[in-house]
Amino acid sequence: MLKIFTTQLNGVFQKILKQEEVFEDASRFLAQAIVGEGKVYVHGAKEFSGIVSEIKYGEDTPQSFEPLFEESQMKSLSSVDRVLLFAKQADDEEVIQIANTLTKNGIGFVVVSTVIENDSLSDLADIFINYELTRKLVPTEEGDRIGLPTLLTGLFIYHCLLLTINEILADFE
Repeated sequence: MLKIFTTQLNGVFQKILKQEEVFEDASRFLAQAIVGEGKVYVHGAKEFSGIVSEIKYGEDTPQSFEPLFEESQMKSLSSVDRVLLFAKQADDEEVIQIANTLTKNGIGFVVVSTVIENDSLSDLADIFINYELTRKLVPTEEGDRIGLPTLLTGLFIYHCLLLTINEILADFE
């Protein structure tokens, strides 16, 4: 099972990496905040809250990255700030509500989620990254499937964005 899981997960990562242009656009968009002396605020809904832990405690987190919420309150943002939102599906009510607030206040944001039919989140986002995880990865002997590594996939995307932002900022200097 581990070999199947690894192979399937690698396939998901390869699909994600095919969105190279979207990653570059998103990274450039987020880097604008850093260059403009703003912040990149990050929020992960539900299982993606682990990405916020990475922001708080990870060794590679740039100083300009912070969690969007502090003690359940959205931080005060300015027009030079950017937001990076993670949701399992593009119909996540919490993230849609945040996206509407950001749009109303003129704050640019990137959404990482799966595309679903008739979602409004992909339309609201300045840039939308499809995280390509639509089903559990490993078939069982009973005909079910197990292994839906949503957080792992989100962290992969987060680190891909960080690496690309780093390249952009190095070229900028």
